[in-house]
Amino acid sequence: MDVLAERRNAVIAKAESGSGFRPVLLALAIIFAIATVVYSASWMYYQRVVFPVEVGMDTKPSPGGMIVQRVWKDSPAERSGMRPQDVITAINGRSTKAPVACGQVLDQVWIASHPGETVDLTIQRPGHAEPMLVTPVFRTTQGSGGDVSLARKGAMQVIGVYPLLFLVVGLAVLFLRVEDRNAWMLALMFAGFIAEGDMPDAVGVAPDLLMKFMYVSQTVMKSLLPGLFYFFFAVFPTRSPIDRKLPWLKWALLVFAACFGFGGIRRGNMDALPFIHAVLSNATIGLTRLVISYGAVILGMAALLWNVLLAPRVEDRRRLNVMLWGTIVGVTPAILIGIPYDLAHGGPPFWLGFARGVFLFLVPLSFAYAVLKHRVMAIPVLLRRSARYLLVERGFAILILLISIGLTLWFGEAFSKRFMAGSKVAFPIGATFGVLLITAATQVHRQVRTRLDRAFFRSAYDAQQILENLAANTLAVTDREGLASLLHEQIEDALHPQPLYVYLQASDGHLHAFAGDPPPAASRLLRDGSGLNRLVGRNEPVELDPASARGTQLEPLRPECLVPIWGSADQRMQGLIVLGARLSEEPYSARDKRLLASVASQAGITMRSIALAEEMAQRMEAERRAEQEMLIARQVQSRLLPQQAPVLKTLETAGKCIQTRAVGGDYYDFLDFGSGKVGLVLADISGKGISGALLMANLQASLRGQYALALEDLPRLLRSVNYLFYKNTENNKYATTFFSIYDDETRKLCYVNCGHNPPLLVRSGGDVERLEATATVLGLFEDWDCDVAERQIAAGDVLVIYTDGISEAAPGEDSEEFGEGRLAQSVRMHRGKAAGEMMDSIIMEVQEFSQGEQADDMTLIVARSR
Repeated sequence: MDVLAERRNAVIAKAESGSGFRPVLLALAIIFAIATVVYSASWMYYQRVVFPVEVGMDTKPSPGGMIVQRVWKDSPAERSGMRPQDVITAINGRSTKAPVACGQVLDQVWIASHPGETVDLTIQRPGHAEPMLVTPVFRTTQGSGGDVSLARKGAMQVIGVYPLLFLVVGLAVLFLRVEDRNAWMLALMFAGFIAEGDMPDAVGVAPDLLMKFMYVSQTVMKSLLPGLFYFFFAVFPTRSPIDRKLPWLKWALLVFAACFGFGGIRRGNMDALPFIHAVLSNATIGLTRLVISYGAVILGMAALLWNVLLAPRVEDRRRLNVMLWGTIVGVTPAILIGIPYDLAHGGPPFWLGFARGVFLFLVPLSFAYAVLKHRVMAIPVLLRRSARYLLVERGFAILILLISIGLTLWFGEAFSKRFMAGSKVAFPIGATFGVLLITAATQVHRQVRTRLDRAFFRSAYDAQQILENLAANTLAVTDREGLASLLHEQIEDALHPQPLYVYLQASDGHLHAFAGDPPPAASRLLRDGSGLNRLVGRNEPVELDPASARGTQLEPLRPECLVPIWGSADQRMQGLIVLGARLSEEPYSARDKRLLASVASQAGITMRSIALAEEMAQRMEAERRAEQEMLIARQVQSRLLPQQAPVLKTLETAGKCIQTRAVGGDYYDFLDFGSGKVGLVLADISGKGISGALLMANLQASLRGQYALALEDLPRLLRSVNYLFYKNTENNKYATTFFSIYDDETRKLCYVNCGHNPPLLVRSGGDVERLEATATVLGLFEDWDCDVAERQIAAGDVLVIYTDGISEAAPGEDSEEFGEGRLAQSVRMHRGKAAGEMMDSIIMEVQEFSQGEQADDMTLIVARSR
């Protein structure tokens, strides 16, 4: 069972039923949002307030006063005799042991002082019974032991917006799913992450009520964060095996977190409640708090990992993988950095703390990606699309940009210390490094986004690869079941439609479902039935409004896109691919439709081959005569050749193939690329009769199935055709091929001659140009490449493409051949005629010259410039 879908449907059903608690929940959500926004906005504001003076020390609040964590080298604090672990009990006679936040006294004195003034600090030194008085001299704020570098300033600006992503993602999910317990747990957990940021020093100068609110909020949410983290992943998206085994654990962790954290709620720091202090020492309390905090986080990640491994479907695992890796990458560095410093009762250096904050940004980003792109929670489609664009696709780019700017500033600061000219020389060099970093970061962003899509959702697909796979696999397809299964697999892998059905024409002339599992009422579609022709109508994919299928055979299928598979000769529909909504709920793009059209074209060729093969087999069985078999084969092959020449403004074309036997190995084609571009193709397969005809059909299928790629990369198309021909034929089989593309607008002819007889370009003045080979034959060598040549066609020029059955025609085995010279002379003689008449005249001359003897297939294309 799809657990995620079941939970989502249950939540939606509950919302639609109109729960009576919704107004209450909405009011609570508004109160929670106001409190979180006020806290976050105040935190970001006071994070940017800088004290004008300092004495060069780091402190943290405690019940006994302000503990000195670090004394900076060569600072006023060091010169006054202060040491780490000293406890400041009074500042200018004002006690720091008050039940309010003890940092308030320090902040108020620091903000009101000026450089050069002194401050009286009463300190209690460990091991000394009596307090001591030190009087350091204020100096201008310089930063952590020295001047504040540009890189540090940039990093501080990044850290200054730390709560923003957690705030936006948490509150957005909460208000969209206000009745969902998981949405509340996510919002509370993200509020805990917001509180995880160190309280800015300048909070002490805030209004008394705001300051108390911020200290209380931080203490409560920071204390509960580990318990909330485990609680959320223990029950989302479904109960983990840990929670099934120990259902009380999530509540116990919250209670323990409150007992070991809420005791310092009035002082703005985490501390145990009084009854715990009565039975445990301070060291034991601190160690217990660390074990509960880090243990709950590790258990939460284990619960998430367990849910990923036990997910019933591949799609569910892909969705949860996004959250898993975002959480692991974001939280693990915070754990590894935090544990040693928490054990040492200190804080990490600035840059290590900055790195921890940057990694934590990945947590809300990964949740936004999972919620908006992979529908881990039910969010309205329109909002999901727009928010995904802003938060997911741009969020990673913004993060990389901020890191690049910070590194650029750091480079500039570093180089300024290496040059006598100061920043005038250093800044351009630093900026150069920054540009290189941003350029590299852009490439990283592109690759990471593509890898994310392919690893977790695979919405990015390679159209060329899909077409090559189809071309290779359709050669081995012998029945409709195999073709339908192949089409279903390739389309499902690329577009993820739900549902997806493949209908193909059966022997009764109607369309039957050969792939997918449609409702019984729609297992067969009448090809000329109610509404089907009206909905399909065109020779291309059609995107549907679901309402347009009402009252038709397609209504039970819930179609959103129809892809007809057409025949070539009778222009009757050979099949229909029915696609439902994409799993991502995005519409089918123009690129998707081009891919589907190419797939349908290739499927149509294969269907015709299957249908014609079936027809051939039936005729052979019915007639049981070799002559009838040849006749059927001749009809089959004639249907594979063009039924009419293309119509162009500047070029008139005609083509004809005359086999020696009933079927042969010569092949020509006119390929319509659209926009006035036409392909002129002629090939001569080694071998005659049935073997040559089968190889010719394979070559035609390979070219027809992929020819649309020729405009972008003609050599790549021919390399693919050579590879397929080489892998699927005997070692002594090959094909000489001339493949050209004519542009009706520019009169330019681009061509590749694969070991074929050089076509003759007879200019209007009578000169003859031979279009020599630019590559070797197809199918003989695995390692193959080609060059593309060009010719400009002028008015009055005539291009003649032919096989050796024309040039080597002779009245007898040892007689003189017709040759290129006679062919060129015949073109000059008949150049005033239309292309079709010129072609018939040339073939007549060849047949008269050979006195009715035909030793090889004769194929000719005449292209006459108007």
